[in-house]
Amino acid sequence: MSYSDHDVHEGRRLMNDGRENRLVIGDKLLSVTAAGGDGDFDRYCDEISLSPRTGRQYRHTARLCTPPVRQLVAESGVHVSYSALREGARLAPSGKPYDEGYSTLRELLQEACDAGAARISIQQYQRALGAGPGLQELLDPSGTTSVSEYLAALPPLEREKVLRELVEEDAGLHDAIKRVMDDKRRREREMRGPECGGGKPDKAQALARDLVRLRDQATACMHRYPPSVAMTFTGEQRAACKEVLGTLEVLTTWVRVRTDDQAAGAASERAAARDLVGV
Repeated sequence: MSYSDHDVHEGRRLMNDGRENRLVIGDKLLSVTAAGGDGDFDRYCDEISLSPRTGRQYRHTARLCTPPVRQLVAESGVHVSYSALREGARLAPSGKPYDEGYSTLRELLQEACDAGAARISIQQYQRALGAGPGLQELLDPSGTTSVSEYLAALPPLEREKVLRELVEEDAGLHDAIKRVMDDKRRREREMRGPECGGGKPDKAQALARDLVRLRDQATACMHRYPPSVAMTFTGEQRAACKEVLGTLEVLTTWVRVRTDDQAAGAASERAAARDLVGV
């Protein structure tokens, strides 16, 4: 092992110092912005080089984590990170904190003291609260829970609400989700080849798959530039677009001729077969 018990003790002490510092910053944000609005809060955060979003988290956690709770945690001798306190203050879908009054945390602290445990992990706390991880934890590349796992664990109505809010309120996210789904469908078609048949690839199958890819690219292009987007082309750009249009028209004719020839050949074979049967 590359670290010692002393390293662990020192690391936990530093984390506890960080917890107290964040709570004190939250107290400061509560005091200096109590009489002002969001504009004053954002300006103050900018003055101290703090993200307003992070500042709101600090302020909210400090408001709920009262001095008696902080003293209880400090005197317990059990390591509790700021992230755990933030988890207890996080608002549930009901609009109330997951651990209002930190009653669950108090029980966990008592159990840890009785068992001689040295810490309460955020995962242990989440399980006790019956809560999934917060969005900030999900977006952490080093996190252990994926967004899909988090959504799958939600009740159906809550999961639908989260997805609907994400898609309806964020056009950029909607476009990103659509691109991912289109790409997923394209890969599935290439693997299964429903439009192109199965079995060993041949020239016809390869051509059909190439045309399917072209269709996907054309569809994605039209979605990126819908009719509502106003565009003004220069003369050179307009000429380039017309050249592309000519190539696409040639391609359309080229594909139509091959498919029509195959259909005509199949019809001739069927007619010949009927004649032979009649004879």
